[in-house]
Amino acid sequence: MHPTFDAVTRFIASLNLPLITTLSYLIDIYTPILYVISFVLFASTLRKEKRFFKAIITIIIALLIVFALKYYIQIPRPCTLNSAYIKFECPTAPDYSFPSGHTVISSAFLAPLVGTEAFMLFFALNLIVGFSRVNLGVHFVNDVLASFVIGFFTYDVVNRLFSTGTLSLSKPKNLLDSSFENRRQFLHIIIGALLIILVLVFSEMYGANGIVYIEFLAFIVLQFMLIIINDKMRGKESRISRILFSMFERTGVTPGYGAFWYGMGVLFSFVFIQDPSRLIAVIIALGIGDGIATIFGKGGKIQNPLNKSKTIEGSFAFFLSTAALSFPFIGFIAVPFAFITAIVEALPPKFDDNFMIPLVSIIFFSLF
Repeated sequence: MHPTFDAVTRFIASLNLPLITTLSYLIDIYTPILYVISFVLFASTLRKEKRFFKAIITIIIALLIVFALKYYIQIPRPCTLNSAYIKFECPTAPDYSFPSGHTVISSAFLAPLVGTEAFMLFFALNLIVGFSRVNLGVHFVNDVLASFVIGFFTYDVVNRLFSTGTLSLSKPKNLLDSSFENRRQFLHIIIGALLIILVLVFSEMYGANGIVYIEFLAFIVLQFMLIIINDKMRGKESRISRILFSMFERTGVTPGYGAFWYGMGVLFSFVFIQDPSRLIAVIIALGIGDGIATIFGKGGKIQNPLNKSKTIEGSFAFFLSTAALSFPFIGFIAVPFAFITAIVEALPPKFDDNFMIPLVSIIFFSLF
């Protein structure tokens, strides 16, 4: 990973309207204080949803992750690399750019508020905080998007650790409906294929900026998904979202959970992997291999020892499809890559494969 003055970062940092710059500066100074006050004001909301202590633990762990990544990766801030980005002051090393601590605090506080009356207020604030960090020239847009993922991922892990079972409200009632599940998985595969086409086309048209454009687009889509999920949880869904949920969402599970983390897995991959060929390999495993594994696995007869709800046939289908489709992009390394991600896909439901596949893929490509 290396600092990139991408087109999105340059555009946001170039906005020099006095009101925007002053607001960004105030957010820079007062974000920690603002969220301490928010904890006090919205403590009853978090307690009502049994999320208060989870939120505190999430912020603490997320900040530890931020500091660990900052001092391990050591990416300089934009304003230290180019003085034109300095608007007020520019923190210098050892205060590094990746990821954004302010955005992590904001996202880690937003995650437990999904489905509450306070969500929209902090949803807007989260976007403003992220924007302000780039506008001041102290962060690249990639730093901010990474922090959004870290905040939500940390809360998801904390929620799983302190909740019984998985995040499903109950066992999905329509899981055994073959036509319904096939429809879900075909959508899974189609989205994966579209993402691959986008990577190929945008990389050809815009070079390094192409990956950033898709990454930013994925972030925007996730924001709309959050709004839809929040409305659904509060019983205020629109007609369009009602149709989508009825067509593709399993009953008895947290609304939109799987789709949201599919999108987060995609965003996570783009944050840490800039090479188009490797990105395509991850998307193949996440979007196509995973869908094929479910389709073929349902008719399997041999139980997978890693997960009683999955079959060896499904895992083998995942391995073959991922290895064959990713080989043209990453060569013979596709075989060990497909093998490792097939194991990850077969892990018990406590580990969400929509996020674990990208995580393990990032580690894999950093080692090889």
